[in-house]
Amino acid sequence: MFRLFAFGLLMSAAIVHADEPNTFKLAAPEGWSGETISLPPGFAPDMALKGAEHIRFAPGMMKPASDSFFSYAFVFELQAKPALTEAVVKEEFLKYYRGLCKAVLNGKVPDVDPAKFTMELERVKSDAKPGEKSADSPTVYTATLEWVEPFATKKSQKLNLEIRTWTKDNRNYLFACVSPQARDAAIWKQLNSIRDDYMKKQNP
Repeated sequence: MFRLFAFGLLMSAAIVHADEPNTFKLAAPEGWSGETISLPPGFAPDMALKGAEHIRFAPGMMKPASDSFFSYAFVFELQAKPALTEAVVKEEFLKYYRGLCKAVLNGKVPDVDPAKFTMELERVKSDAKPGEKSADSPTVYTATLEWVEPFATKKSQKLNLEIRTWTKDNRNYLFACVSPQARDAAIWKQLNSIRDDYMKKQNP
């Protein structure tokens, strides 16, 4: 996943090729870093999703004492299949994070079992009136992921996620904002701004 540990993992993951579709840059505040990789990534080859992942990392991404530790936003730009059903989203996220942890730890913490990671995913009810929701309007989820953060602490961590999925021009999209901080923390304003900017550019 992260260029911040390019000493191993992502160098083995295929960087997006020139034939990938045009993408909108993920604008972010000064000091945020980012990268683009192909899906499925090298650390989770069993993922069914195929396309590109664009990521922006908060400045404190790898600093446990920071109020932006492990906070980042990413978008999956995907092929039309599989459809992003609730079951698919949950299954693919678990494959992603289980594979990521396993690859980073590489057996160095034998007590960690990625198979025990869990994710709770809840669909947010829409405020739209019947007939108002268009085909490309996003489906919104909140989620919590219980896993072991493998980079800086190697300890159990609960991640909060806000996820949106939608389809446009025969492609699927998934945007996620991620942080262990409570959803009313300041970092979420920055994460949501990155997401809103991306979606505004895609749907001018």
